Amino acid sequence: MKPCVFCDKEKYAKDIFYETGNFFAMPTIGQISDGGHSLLIPKYHAPCLGEMNLALLREFADVKTEVQDAIEQEYGKSIAFEHGIIGQSVPHAHLQILPSNTDLFPALQDRYPFYKKLDSLEELWDIYQRRRVYLYYENQQREMFAFYMGAVPQYLRLVAAQEMGCTPRGDWKAWRSDPDCARIDDKLVEETVQRLGRLLKK
Repeated sequence: MKPCVFCDKEKYAKDIFYETGNFFAMPTIGQISDGGHSLLIPKYHAPCLGEMNLALLREFADVKTEVQDAIEQEYGKSIAFEHGIIGQSVPHAHLQILPSNTDLFPALQDRYPFYKKLDSLEELWDIYQRRRVYLYYENQQREMFAFYMGAVPQYLRLVAAQEMGCTPRGDWKAWRSDPDCARIDDKLVEETVQRLGRLLKK
């Protein structure tokens, strides 16, 4: 069994722009937007957000608000999503926060008509206990939804990139395999660390 790359937090020390006792935030490789595309990750090895206990989910929600506020201050409105335990590139909970003016809800609803609008992130715990599989999505108004279904790997990344008109960035592995694209991506990651690090001092 391969070691979990997100459990080795020190590997990402130079890219972490915010950290608490239980969570850390850093830019994702494979930036779909022109910078700002970030991950919020629990230090605890949870397979998905819904597996975390209610106290951790409440704390996560507070940290998410702080990080998301900084991203939106620097890059504009954002969406957020998590694959649950299906279609993850890394089998460790991570919320993607993506600067975007594009709402993915119509595309998701068209493909997956069964969903629940959430009042809080804590509801993911109950959904995970009952169903295990979900996709989490949050629009620019921070309305939260859990869609019930399986998913192909990187599905929400692929939908986001397609809807935003930058389809090649959706598959981060393919995007990073091109040296020119990888250089663009590295620059966006570095700029994201600098810009958000100024707002969220470690």
